[in-house]
Amino acid sequence: MDLQMPEMDGFEVAKRIRKFRSRSWPLIVALTASADEHLWEKCLQAGMNGIIRKPVLLQGMADELKRLLKRTNDGV
Repeated sequence: MDLQMPEMDGFEVAKRIRKFRSRSWPLIVALTASADEHLWEKCLQAGMNGIIRKPVLLQGMADELKRLLKRTNDGV
């Protein structure tokens, strides 16, 4: 989910999804170009499960998705 959207930012969308859905499904992965080191905490607080930073590198995206799927399968 892109964090910088025109009508409503990704944090608000994630909070609204989590209001009606579980913490683990659907998986919500933030997409951002921000270098803010505290951004991961903000994403977690909004109910997101992961973060991918731009520029998107295929290996970085694959690693994050594998991590999320492993945590989901492990029941974390």
